[in-house]
Amino acid sequence: MRRRISLLFGSAVVLVGGLSVSAGAAVPAHNNPPKPGPAVVVSGLNNPRHLAWDSDGNLLIAEAGRGALKPSASNCFIGPEGQNCAGATGSVSSVHKPWFTTNAMPHRIVKGLLSAAAPDGGSATGSDGVSSQHGSVLIQETHLPTIPGVPNWQSGQLLKLRGGHLSAVASISNVELTQNPDGLQVDTDPYAVLSLGHKTSVSTDAAGNDLVLVKNGKASPFTVFPQHGCGGAPTPGCDQDSVPTSLAWGPGGKLYVGELAHFEPGEARVWKVSPSSGKLLGYYGKGGTICPNDTAGFSTITGITFGDDGSLYVSELFGGATGQGDVVKISPKCVRTSVSVPLPAGLATDHRGNLYVSAFSVSDSDGASPAPGAPALPPGQVWRVRF
Repeated sequence: MRRRISLLFGSAVVLVGGLSVSAGAAVPAHNNPPKPGPAVVVSGLNNPRHLAWDSDGNLLIAEAGRGALKPSASNCFIGPEGQNCAGATGSVSSVHKPWFTTNAMPHRIVKGLLSAAAPDGGSATGSDGVSSQHGSVLIQETHLPTIPGVPNWQSGQLLKLRGGHLSAVASISNVELTQNPDGLQVDTDPYAVLSLGHKTSVSTDAAGNDLVLVKNGKASPFTVFPQHGCGGAPTPGCDQDSVPTSLAWGPGGKLYVGELAHFEPGEARVWKVSPSSGKLLGYYGKGGTICPNDTAGFSTITGITFGDDGSLYVSELFGGATGQGDVVKISPKCVRTSVSVPLPAGLATDHRGNLYVSAFSVSDSDGASPAPGAPALPPGQVWRVRF
């Protein structure tokens, strides 16, 4: 079975309640003094997804957009998750000195990116990934069917913004469409990107279950992730695909990849990967080779990053005791703690001990409704939290 990341976002539920800190069930946490509560760094975002730092120390926010501003028969289509309407509403925003910033409006450094969303602007897919590369900004676009009146040339492409000019670097989707590295049903949903150096980067194809390497403008297969076992046997309604959604540099100069693993609680993993060969070197998670005593695993991973001390941070879209979303911290000694964050996605840390996380990541700037008749969520935001 294939699983597109947008299917998860299309299944968002109404979340309530504030931020809280709790110890995970797998490993006991130390008793630490209370930390300051969360601060909203920026609000009014359109489906905020991955975060990254640029070369000047600004926080970059990939906004998947809000689809069509005026849904119509010509720009709407039926996708795996229902009706979607396409437009040019994706963007990337920049926040200067986010450790001082509170409740700012987004400063968009590029607009007009391809986006598809529910008619109310929620649960979008589009410009989901962002990374900085030697003064340029890399943007990962999802793959959409051809729709009149929108920038179809961006579909499935790795884009580059440099000096105010936007261009296509390589087609990530074309690797799946022409080579199908995992050998399963052909489907593509490029989602995250990470620079590996000059003219070299890697992207996740969430629907293709693989990583795609881009070097000197040429895209090629890099790593295929194995299916998870769903408790060891096929289960009705259980998606067994990996669905890689997130990328980060980690300890030892290794590449780390978070996977969605659909709704199966505790089945998602964070893979350790060689950035030179693509070889799988182990993973965090249930039964993993890293922190093997942590039996809780992860659920619906949508973002990962590491702190200066080597701690791993993981966004769980539907994580936490109530399934309302959280960010999990795994210390170098494998101690697990968590912070409740509603519908989290991208993560980034700074040298001051702050963690930044996209919150209400399935909501547009107006606060989209997750289901017909349900109360609207708050607008997309980025929070600053401390563990």
